Amino acid sequence: MPEKQLKRINPDLISRNRDNPRLIFRQDELDSLAASIRRVGILVPLAVYEKQGTHRYVLIDGERRWRCARKLNLSEVPIIVEPKPTRLENILRMFDIHNVRVQWDLFAISLKLQEIQGLLEEEKKPSSPKDLAAITGLSIATVRRAFDLLTLPPKYLKLLRGELEKPKPEQQFSEDLFIEMMKALRVVDRYAPEAAANASWERLIAGFFAKYKNKVIRNVVAFRQISRIARGEKLGVPKRVVVSAIRRLIDDPEYPIEQAYGESVRFAYEERELLTSVVGLKQKLSQFQAKDGLPPELQKPLKELRATINEVLER
Repeated sequence: MPEKQLKRINPDLISRNRDNPRLIFRQDELDSLAASIRRVGILVPLAVYEKQGTHRYVLIDGERRWRCARKLNLSEVPIIVEPKPTRLENILRMFDIHNVRVQWDLFAISLKLQEIQGLLEEEKKPSSPKDLAAITGLSIATVRRAFDLLTLPPKYLKLLRGELEKPKPEQQFSEDLFIEMMKALRVVDRYAPEAAANASWERLIAGFFAKYKNKVIRNVVAFRQISRIARGEKLGVPKRVVVSAIRRLIDDPEYPIEQAYGESVRFAYEERELLTSVVGLKQKLSQFQAKDGLPPELQKPLKELRATINEVLER
């Protein structure tokens, strides 16, 4: 048999690939693709391999097109028959497709990365996040975020999968919610571990998830302020203030992150940002070499700035 063959066959002769990392097929996206196929047909052939001696085929690429073809009762679809890959080759081929075409949900990526890691370990090959990034074409940051997601308690992984099956505008809880939450909790564990010493990982996630669900936490980016609170001691904020703020965030279901940030470390961060701005402005002014002095458009704002500085210093 030639290495690759272009054919047209009945889609019922094709089976889905159990190693396809894409787990979520949102109905609204399938409906849109089906409408396009009904209008112009399948323009890109499905990639398949043949089950030896059966005249049946397994998908390598094109599961959404295949699903739509069956829904539309198409009598045939275009396919390209390729040599049967090994299991590792099979999964990695799909990551190649992912990198040049459609982005998968991080949840799906995380499960397949776990499988790839296991297959590499069976073959005695390196399987660190750096190695997985190189072999799949993903960034190291994406690989680490994917493995972070797998540390969630099972009930949240189940909830997340249910959310991902909804059309995106209807999703209430995203992968980023849990990624930002866990990142913040790891920063707490590193810089202020005593603040969460009496709380289990599951209790911490449950508490912050409830706050988000009840809109005490209004957006996922707010979790970054928890990280800033935990690192407050590095800016001179007393450790007791940092610990107290984080403990109250954990124990009080109505205590918002913004309030905790404002009552603990906000001034210290604003002071650092102001200092950075002052030092930068001083350096720029010292390097200014205009022959005829400062241009008029700079003189007025600088005089106003000087007046403001004098006023602040004299308070």
